[in-house]
Amino acid sequence: VKGVILKDITLKDGEDTNERKRKLWEEISLSFNFEEMAKRAMWNHWKNRSPDEKKEFVELFTNNIKDAYIRKSGSRFGEKIISLMEKQGDKFAKVQVELINKTEGKMSADFLLLRKNLEWRIYDVVFEGVSLVSNYRRQFNSFLSKFSYEELVQKLKQNQSKKEHGNQKPGFGYIG
Repeated sequence: VKGVILKDITLKDGEDTNERKRKLWEEISLSFNFEEMAKRAMWNHWKNRSPDEKKEFVELFTNNIKDAYIRKSGSRFGEKIISLMEKQGDKFAKVQVELINKTEGKMSADFLLLRKNLEWRIYDVVFEGVSLVSNYRRQFNSFLSKFSYEELVQKLKQNQSKKEHGNQKPGFGYIG
C-alpha cells in the first residue's frame, strides 16, 4: 500500500513548470480511483445519475482535481515524504505521511485507499485534517440545494473552459 503513496513525485529546483507538473500528474493519477472519489463527493446525488451522467461527471471531476494539482503541486509536495503509519484491512487502508519542503515546513497527509480488483487506489486525501472529498461534497451539496444537476455540470464545464483559456482564478477545488 505504501508503494502507491511513496512514489518520488517531488519537483527538483528549476523543474517547477507546468510541463513537469503534467508529467508528474500522469504518473501519480494512476494511483487514484477517481470514480470512487466522484461518487463519494456527490454522495446522495450519485444514485440518481444515469451511467452516462456518471461517466461524464467522473471525467469533469477528474479534470477539476488535475487542474488543482497542477496549480498547487509545487507547494503541496516537497523534498521529502516520510511514511508515519499504515493501517490495512481487507478492503480499506490508510497511510499517514509527513510532507516536508523548504517553504512550508512539515505538513501531514492521510491517504485513504480502497482495494478493488486486487489493486489499491486512493479515494481520498486528507491534508492537515481537511478531506478533499468532503470539501467537494460540501460544495456540491450547497450548489445542488439551489441549482439543478445539469447546472452543476454546466458550471464544471465552464470552469474547465476558463482554465483551458487561462481565465480561471486560482483556487483549490472550488466549483463556484
